[in-house]
Amino acid sequence: MHKCGFHKLWQPTVAVTEPLYATEHPALVRALERVRQHARIDATIEPWLGLAFALRDYDLTTTPLPCLAGGTKALRLKRMPSDEDWQAAVRSVEAAAVAGLDRLDRLERLYRDAQRKIMAEYRPGMLPALAALSCHHPVLSPQSVAGALGLTLAGASKLLARATSAKLLVEITRRRSWRIFVAADLAVDFGLVAPKRGRPPKEPPPLPPSRDLAEAFAAFDQEMERIDALLASR
Repeated sequence: MHKCGFHKLWQPTVAVTEPLYATEHPALVRALERVRQHARIDATIEPWLGLAFALRDYDLTTTPLPCLAGGTKALRLKRMPSDEDWQAAVRSVEAAAVAGLDRLDRLERLYRDAQRKIMAEYRPGMLPALAALSCHHPVLSPQSVAGALGLTLAGASKLLARATSAKLLVEITRRRSWRIFVAADLAVDFGLVAPKRGRPPKEPPPLPPSRDLAEAFAAFDQEMERIDALLASR
């Protein structure tokens, strides 16, 4: 649900060659070897960002995934990593992939919950637009919402209050001025809100198909496209 310009953060500046014997190894090891070579000559964060692109280049993913950026110290510090070092690197990628799948599952549920909350509103108004905006900017303030959606400061504050009541956003400042709101899922991940204890509640059944539902979904998609175009023009 939250979009990221990750591909703009990393531009390769070092050419890394692959030895002929490397073709005998699995694609994941070859991707990590590329990162290892890069990390040995570049002490910045750039090699770790490059792992997501190396996995894409070896057809392990269809697109660079930010959650798979990273590496292990042994790839940078040791001239010849041991088998245990390679195993640790592979396990770190596995753990990141599992965590990424869990986040994707929660984001998809958050998207469905947002649809239900919008449908439950008697007059959704600008709520779909705010939900679309939060996909791009999960941290919002009345000032930023007013500027992005063309609202007054008072109107933006009321809209944020509605989203908070619907549990689409969480206020993390509790102030009258300079209030800050965060997407509900990120508020828990960053420790700004205590996670709910016990077994997660069972997800409600899907909404029955109807003309109103189709119109609401179409309106949300249109708002997403509008927000995309608005932010791309800046």
